[in-house]
Amino acid sequence: MTLSASVASISHYAKARFRRSLKAKQVHYDLMRGGLKQARHVVICVIRDEVHRLAFFLQYYRDLGIEHFICIDNGSTDGTAELLSSFEDVSLVSAHGSYKAARFGNDWINEVINRHCQEKWVLYVDADEFLVYPHCDTRPIDQLTTYIDSVGGRSLRAVMVDMYSQHPVLENVCEPGRNPLEVCNLFDRSGYVSHFDRRSRTIWIKGGVRGRVYFKERLWDGPALNKIPLVYVGGERLFLRSSHQVWPLSLNLGDMRGALGVSGALLHFKFLSTFVHKVADAAHRSQHTDEYTVYSSGEDMEDFVYDDTATYRSWKDLSDHGLIQGEGWKYWKNASESEV
Repeated sequence: MTLSASVASISHYAKARFRRSLKAKQVHYDLMRGGLKQARHVVICVIRDEVHRLAFFLQYYRDLGIEHFICIDNGSTDGTAELLSSFEDVSLVSAHGSYKAARFGNDWINEVINRHCQEKWVLYVDADEFLVYPHCDTRPIDQLTTYIDSVGGRSLRAVMVDMYSQHPVLENVCEPGRNPLEVCNLFDRSGYVSHFDRRSRTIWIKGGVRGRVYFKERLWDGPALNKIPLVYVGGERLFLRSSHQVWPLSLNLGDMRGALGVSGALLHFKFLSTFVHKVADAAHRSQHTDEYTVYSSGEDMEDFVYDDTATYRSWKDLSDHGLIQGEGWKYWKNASESEV
């Protein structure tokens, strides 16, 4: 690592650590289940009024092999906390304070994972994000992390893929418990650009449907699509910018040491009908990035389909278009130093 990168690393670390300490008093451990201690694969998320999404969200990740969930509730009033407290595999944490001032929940996340998730693989996602990776339909997450661990990896890179439909956003109604893929199964198969920032060791990705529709003349002002959602917590770990960047900075490159690197994707279901109401809600907009000022409930939400729109059927559709890598990981056996 160069001197400038080292200085950047220390600066990022110091700021994130200070914010974690400052915001720790906002976090209250309301219901910590005993199963968390034994769990090796844990989902953590910050939620507010997401009761309509939770049934499918929880089942999806259970089917993927997640053993426990830590849900940080930031003032829900729709019954979210009451529903979550009924599940034995969910630990419930409440966070009182501004979501935006807590770096969009990052400070709370950092406090919880460092206190309760040591020696675990932690998957940091939102309630509208669903992780996919090569062979996720037949290989549960513990087999993937075993492979990553075998090459000395400690994280998984992913690209966020915005999902949409051929209908106006307001018509994308997803009833509680329903798979959102049944409503929004389209994605942009091209139009993504990347840039490697040497100082932060981060591969920044922009584009997709939001870049194409809302930021067409200024793509690099649009939302970042690169994520490091899956991280092994061995020692102190700090998410710096949502899950776009993490400390230590070496984790931002994911698994790069094996003969075959693997990356995943987060299917992102922002464009369901509820999004129109969120955009119109000034209080909701005030707690999110300036990106929300670009969205409108008018003509931009009428039709996202274009020439390079593709239909999502499985992870293979993303692999075929280069959005995720490492299709052959399940065939590899990486030798340990002792074996060599």
